[in-house]
Amino acid sequence: MKAKTLLRASAWTLALAIAAPAWAQAQDAAATDVPEAEQEIVVTGIRASLSSAQSLKRNADTVVDSIVAEDIGKLPDVNVSEALQRITGIQVQRDVGEGAGRVQIRGLGSVETTINGRDAFTGVDRTFNLQNLPAELLSRLDVYKAPTANLLEGGLGGTIDIRTRRPFDFPNSVVTGSARARYADLAKKWDPMVSILMSDRYDSPIGEIGLLVAAAYQQRSYRQDFNITGAPVPRTDLIAGQTVNSPNGSYKVQVLGQRRRVGLNAALQWQAAPNLMFYLEGQYSRFRTEQDQNGLLIQSNRNANQPTLRVPVAGSFTTIEGTNNLATGSFANQPFSLIGVSRDLLDENQTYAFGGEWHNDSGLKVSFDLSYDKSYSELDYRELDLLGVAPRYNQDTTTDVPSFSLDGVDLNNLANFTAGPLTQNVNQSYGKQYAGRLDVTYDLPGGFLSQIAVGARYADRSAIFYPTRFFQNPVSNNVSNVSQFLIQNPVDDFFQSSASGVSFPQSFQIADPDALRGNFETIRTALGITALPAITPLGIFDISEKTLAGYAMAKYQFEIGGIPIDGNVGVRVIKFRGTLTGNTATFISVTNPVTGVVTRTQNGFAPINEEPRRTDVLPSFNLRARFTDELQLRLGASRVLTRPGFSSLTPSLTLVPAQGAGSGGNPFLKPFTANQVDASLEYYFSKTGSVSLAGFYKWVNAFTSTTIETNVDIGGILYNITRPINSGKGFVRGLEVGGQTFFDFLPGALDGFGVQANYTFVDSETPTLLNGAPTPLGSLSKHSYNVSALYEKFGLSARVAYNWRSKFLEGTFAGTPPAIPAGPIYRKGYGWLDASINYDISDNVTVTFEGSNLLRTRRESYYTTPTLFNDQTVDDRQFMMGFRFKF
Repeated sequence: MKAKTLLRASAWTLALAIAAPAWAQAQDAAATDVPEAEQEIVVTGIRASLSSAQSLKRNADTVVDSIVAEDIGKLPDVNVSEALQRITGIQVQRDVGEGAGRVQIRGLGSVETTINGRDAFTGVDRTFNLQNLPAELLSRLDVYKAPTANLLEGGLGGTIDIRTRRPFDFPNSVVTGSARARYADLAKKWDPMVSILMSDRYDSPIGEIGLLVAAAYQQRSYRQDFNITGAPVPRTDLIAGQTVNSPNGSYKVQVLGQRRRVGLNAALQWQAAPNLMFYLEGQYSRFRTEQDQNGLLIQSNRNANQPTLRVPVAGSFTTIEGTNNLATGSFANQPFSLIGVSRDLLDENQTYAFGGEWHNDSGLKVSFDLSYDKSYSELDYRELDLLGVAPRYNQDTTTDVPSFSLDGVDLNNLANFTAGPLTQNVNQSYGKQYAGRLDVTYDLPGGFLSQIAVGARYADRSAIFYPTRFFQNPVSNNVSNVSQFLIQNPVDDFFQSSASGVSFPQSFQIADPDALRGNFETIRTALGITALPAITPLGIFDISEKTLAGYAMAKYQFEIGGIPIDGNVGVRVIKFRGTLTGNTATFISVTNPVTGVVTRTQNGFAPINEEPRRTDVLPSFNLRARFTDELQLRLGASRVLTRPGFSSLTPSLTLVPAQGAGSGGNPFLKPFTANQVDASLEYYFSKTGSVSLAGFYKWVNAFTSTTIETNVDIGGILYNITRPINSGKGFVRGLEVGGQTFFDFLPGALDGFGVQANYTFVDSETPTLLNGAPTPLGSLSKHSYNVSALYEKFGLSARVAYNWRSKFLEGTFAGTPPAIPAGPIYRKGYGWLDASINYDISDNVTVTFEGSNLLRTRRESYYTTPTLFNDQTVDDRQFMMGFRFKF
């Protein structure tokens, strides 16, 4: 099966003539201390892109990797997260087939995200949702893996700086843009992607003025097939004399949705004098997802209060050879739920900034930046279930993906169902920040010290969260009351295109997600429910933070035995003051006189008001030894810091009544710090050719772990409440190897071929214990690599890019001792194949064709061992065609 899949993927690859689009030359070289000779790159396309990114890495003050783009639309990925996956040491999660909103740098998800050097965030999150920003707006991405004192604090793993364009980046007026159509093969829909950038420079009586406006719009329809096998439970009632690890049912979920991204960027620059420049700029991004979910849920565990339901069918059960894990089995009188869901997300971000810089001939430079950021995020989840009972439920874990069937019931006959619970959960998040920064540098001629830099930054950040929670069973559960709001499940080929021999119910009735969006109140009334959705005081929080940071940094240079040495040493000091307000539940303990079980029952609320104070000192040291013009060694040592997320700090509770689950924060969480050392050996043998070997070790001073409190009675529903706590120390360590080159030594057309490749090994250990042993970091693969085959000549630029990561810990499950102890949930390793081709039909117009997820990768996870299945997921293949222009 795998061989056939690879053959099909190869056929697609050859048929599409695929490879890498032109990541091209960055124009913002002035901000990177790249020598003038290095900036004089006259080629364009992939070669210019590799040369520019290589120059940035080679001449940086610390360990940095970059991706640059010459023209708008030339980055090959649709959002920032997808572009970052090509960088050594970065691992990306997937969200309905796209790069997810957060990434990990060297194993750590605590990453500081900045846009043009300014702190960026989404809603009440500490970080920026990298899915939100269209890739077409980017000038370049810089990933700082080791800090310098002038970098904004907050990244335990590192810092990602997203750079957008300014008018002085272009020598003359320019109009450039792109138009593409994107096709999703499971959703079977086409969608548009367009972008435009206009920039010009004018001479005026008051100096040169530049104006730039850029905009991008992306629309994407998608489908995801998501199949879940219930957690394993040891049972002795299935096969006589044997304990069988049987899944607690099945859950098939079909996800259909549409995403829209809007990005706007405007910048005004004024060169008031040869040594004085001001700028005014703003960014806006809007990310909107409307998602329908329809599913069929079965829970097969016996319930002592329902002796006639979920009855094992004698003789139907078998186990996977060599294990006690269920292979096949059937249950009689099986309850099930047909689930209709609308799940809609909106993120909006705005940034406005004013700044400038002045310098004189003696080496003094002063710059400042004032900014205002505003962010709003809303997640709206609505669900209505239909409840039924099937005469027989058959489960089979031996098929290509575990599958199931229901016998003896018509899933389209409404007489077979009653109306189940109605749910609405809404999370509204508001965030804003005022910030100001002042930096002063002074270049020293000759001598040991080459530059002295000092600076200060003040930021005032606030975050407000309002949760609406509604979960009610119908008073009148006759389905006829809401029949006008029901539809047939719109997907009839669940997993048919990516798994063989599977059996799933394909046609059934569900609540119409559009009706849940537009007629929720009518549905509520029709079910006889009088309670109204309301904001729960348990979930509200209001947090503000004020930080004052100052730094001092010195650059140095000297020689030892004829080897030039340079680098920087500095310290950053941060004074932090916060205010946290919210409500915390108060409880009384109640003991059941029969069972003796102690239940904590909520009896009210109590306000909480915390005002944490803290001062942190973060030293950093970086050294570079240039053994030859091509070979250099970097060494670094530093201390880094990140603060807990706002949702981790709030004393409030977020409750999910349908699952009996709740989560809360801990206002006494302390920031996490780490001491780290870095080393990087780099060899640059041409303008586009280099190899590097890097190693790192981070001693993390405090991770977080989770506490669970069971049997918490809130509003008559029992919950298991989880909260984070500061735990002990751990480490992250690893190696990175990377290289790139074009094969210029080959004859004729063959010298257009090139390659990029990198590999990362990361090992980690946290104080969280599982079966007495420490666990690695979650979502961290020990091994990952990227390989890209490139071609550029005769106006043709092409790329085939494969990204792979090994298995990783995704979570833990409680297990059922003693047969199944608490254990890990692992995500299997998987690869992702993307490709593209670009052809210049003139100096001004390029046609493009791209493909993503060409292998139609199936992502799978399991409990402890691969035959205890958890979930399987497949996403669309995506194909894009269009053109770029530049005038």
